[in-house]
Amino acid sequence: MPAVAWWGYGIAVTALVLLLGGMYALVRAMSDDSGKYEEIKKMLDPIFHTPSFLRPGSESGEASQAQGETAATAAARAAHEPFEDECPGCRERVTHEHAECPSCGLRLLG
Repeated sequence: MPAVAWWGYGIAVTALVLLLGGMYALVRAMSDDSGKYEEIKKMLDPIFHTPSFLRPGSESGEASQAQGETAATAAARAAHEPFEDECPGCRERVTHEHAECPSCGLRLLG
């Protein structure tokens, strides 16, 4: 067998060993509860689980508070502004005072 083949096999085996070693290290870091690899665990958590910003009920710090405040102020502003629009179900005119359409009973957002 020529020397070039030995070099090729050596490089391939080395790459596989490094890949498997890296995978083993990642699994160890993800399953460790000591807090030693907490930063790595936070980076790898979205790969294996649902990201924290998409989990229901778990809001992250200032960004969620600011987002909640803007949504609350927009909802409060929308609740106090009068409007008149068509019902999407029957095309009858509805106002901000209607929770349901008077003719078809469709529940309206508001």
